[in-house]
Amino acid sequence: MKKILILTFLSFFIGVAHTFAQEDDLEFLDNRIMYTKYYISDFFNDTTKWAWEADVVYRRQSQLGAGDIWDAPLRLSIRPWIAYQFTKLTRVSLNPMGIFYSAPRYPQESDLDRPFEREMRTTLQINNYVYYGRYNFTHRLRFESRWRDIDGEGRPNHNWRVRYRLRTRIPLNTDYFYTNNTWYISQYSEMHVEFGRDYGTNFFSQNRNYIGVGYRFWEWTRLELGYIVQFNTRGNNRQVDLSQGPMFYLFMDILSRNKRRYNYSF
Repeated sequence: MKKILILTFLSFFIGVAHTFAQEDDLEFLDNRIMYTKYYISDFFNDTTKWAWEADVVYRRQSQLGAGDIWDAPLRLSIRPWIAYQFTKLTRVSLNPMGIFYSAPRYPQESDLDRPFEREMRTTLQINNYVYYGRYNFTHRLRFESRWRDIDGEGRPNHNWRVRYRLRTRIPLNTDYFYTNNTWYISQYSEMHVEFGRDYGTNFFSQNRNYIGVGYRFWEWTRLELGYIVQFNTRGNNRQVDLSQGPMFYLFMDILSRNKRRYNYSF
């Protein structure tokens, strides 16, 4: 169990340590946020391992260090996915093209004049699940091709991003995460590394850390409410947006509720 706990929090400590180590005179910019995510998926039929997925992300933010998390828009994104369940514990998903509408973060007055950005993104995602007793761990690796500022003058900016997330889910009133009427704790930490032709030098661009409580009902649907702390390193490598606030999830794991819900992990 000691090794499990060390692994669970390792990415958090690495991410935060690197953020602090980049510069001796880092400036942290306060930004309050509200994140929401809505996810739905299902197999195409009862006999296939092919599945479809879709998610919608909607985010709001404060301005100039204020506490009103609904004050201004931050992000709206829509992504359709095609997925294949290689084994009970491994799923590979591809988002051929997702669309993102993003505002800059607004902790400073100079940020208020920065424009919105529309982005097209292609994502390959690998989820691998591990069980230790009642503990449910998920290793998620994402490879992203990002075309940014697609409405700007000239050609869009392009860069690559690699993301690794380690998530832990612990059932509280049952022994198995996929049991109906289960209350659970969810925790994750994620690192983002970016590079490419049009990218700067803030390669370790982002670190996210989340903890929340969830409830599964109807066997195939669950809700989560938690708190996220996020570090975004700006292009000058001396300023870091410290964004924090509540996060809400709605997951519909297998819409058809077919028997495969007992055979595969999500």
